[in-house]
Amino acid sequence: MKTHLIFLAGLVCLASCVHKGAEGSRALPQPIFRSDMSIWVDYVNNLEALGTKELKSEYDRLRRINDRGWDDELRFSLANSVQSLKAHNYQKAAEIIGHASGKVQGNSDLKAWLRLYGQQMNTLAQLDKELTEEKRQRTELEKKLKALSDIERDISERSKNTDIARP
Repeated sequence: MKTHLIFLAGLVCLASCVHKGAEGSRALPQPIFRSDMSIWVDYVNNLEALGTKELKSEYDRLRRINDRGWDDELRFSLANSVQSLKAHNYQKAAEIIGHASGKVQGNSDLKAWLRLYGQQMNTLAQLDKELTEEKRQRTELEKKLKALSDIERDISERSKNTDIARP
């Protein structure tokens, strides 16, 4: 989740640079992310600070909400994407973000953030999938290597036995 914050900070910096270049020498530019964004950043920080039990409790509470509004969807997605949650699921987080962004009315900054956050979750889901495949292949290769090692040991033992058996 720290990558989320770094990502957001980079976007703020980039938006600030673009804003300055477009408007010339006006007063200080308005930040792209207003106070409503700081609420979500604070929520992410609070999630990361939670212990395992508290994080699981928050995740379960959000999961049990039947008729979630977009803000509940976003909280659920953020909780679902915290790495310290054993059941984190980036793919599900990306899907939830897609639903939540469709429910947001009017706030284009929040929609932009949700779109970028959803893209990041999709990227993490793809990396998670690739990691799982790499682990599966590694396990398979380790089994094959052990089998080859066993065969080599058996051949070595047989050749010793035939050398001993010959007078």
